[in-house]
Amino acid sequence: MTQSPHPIVVLAILGVVASLILLFTVFRVRRAGLKVLLVLLAIVTLAPGALVMMTMYPEWLDARFRSYKAFYEDIRLGMTREEVMAVQAKHYPEGGPRQKPRIMIDEAESLTFFMNAEVPNSWINCEGIFLGFKDGKVSAKTYSPD
Repeated sequence: MTQSPHPIVVLAILGVVASLILLFTVFRVRRAGLKVLLVLLAIVTLAPGALVMMTMYPEWLDARFRSYKAFYEDIRLGMTREEVMAVQAKHYPEGGPRQKPRIMIDEAESLTFFMNAEVPNSWINCEGIFLGFKDGKVSAKTYSPD
């Protein structure tokens, strides 16, 4: 089974290549009007690449994702449930700028968090952290992007 990149990723790569060619051409052209036009075209061809980067790395722009991913990174295998909740309290203090993730499943063998969108009716609602427990300690952790 072969896998190919998504067409929008291919479009983004082609946009970056086209932009580099246009910017290289700017230095070879003598007329100022044409230089301005080439720079503007280079900026426009970078748009698909910028969109792809914003969707692949939302934490670059949105503090909610940064906090949530930092929370995930600080959870270590072998932690107890109480230690996990202490890590959550560290990243989401009472009265802090971010709202705590919602606990969707709280069972002896698993603990599941979903990122709080913090905005009513937001499209951001499914970033998940899934923890598996064995003998009261974290034995597996999975991050599921939106």
